[in-house]
Amino acid sequence: MGAGDWTADVDDFKRLAALAKVDFSINEKDEAPDEEEDPTLDLDAFLEDLAKAAISPDPDEFAEFVATSRDDVFEALAQDPSVADVLLAGYRLGITFGSDACMNALGAHYYLGDIFEQNFTKAKELYQMAVDHGNLQSLVNLGYIYEYGRTGKPDFQKAYECYSLAAALAPSFEAAYKLGDMYARGKAVDRDMHRALMLWERSLELSQDVVERAQPAIRIAQLLVGPECGTWGIDADPLRALKLFQDAEVGLRIDIADGQYYYKKRLREAIEGQEVARSLVEEEDSDLDF
Repeated sequence: MGAGDWTADVDDFKRLAALAKVDFSINEKDEAPDEEEDPTLDLDAFLEDLAKAAISPDPDEFAEFVATSRDDVFEALAQDPSVADVLLAGYRLGITFGSDACMNALGAHYYLGDIFEQNFTKAKELYQMAVDHGNLQSLVNLGYIYEYGRTGKPDFQKAYECYSLAAALAPSFEAAYKLGDMYARGKAVDRDMHRALMLWERSLELSQDVVERAQPAIRIAQLLVGPECGTWGIDADPLRALKLFQDAEVGLRIDIADGQYYYKKRLREAIEGQEVARSLVEEEDSDLDF
């Protein structure tokens, strides 16, 4: 597919314009504010808001609206699967007006297969388009495509180039820990746990919340209680590792609750890692002369 295949057509415009019509009638909730609210999503109202975001003067607004309304999006899809067509039309409209956020977000949906049928080829195409429009998150996402061979054989050199360029251009916690992974695994570069640790520590510094902190935290923690500590001349630190494993558990649980079920294995590692770290801490305590 070429770039033109992602632009909105007349039907997309018509669908969104129809949904975005404003109803100026008095809302019953305004007349009776004390009436208990129905927890079920008002599909018509949500579709109207979705369409308004799509035809907003800001082409990035649609991607932002979908991201911040994630739960409502999936409830709407559960009520009516054809909502996916509206979502696609909204993304296509954003792409038509050059929204790299829409390019990246739609690529992520194809990568994950959460709304549209999983298609790594489409994801790669959209990520590359977003990169060409200056989207640095797509540069990281493109790295995943190459690292895990989503559209062919793994290409670690290209993955390394994506992660390193993203890390150089912006303070990205994700680019930093993924670059650290390349050094930890010896992919495209010589294996070097000192550099891996340095990059994971940098990722930890750049993390904005407990969810972002989870990824570098579990990597550092595993190293600090693992057998490679001594091999690489890195000081073991089970007490710090225990705290990092706990941080990782909290962040990973939030990720999984948000639908990122592929982190379940990581969560088990974080929980099991706490037991290992706690055991080592207790061993150190038993050696103290009270």
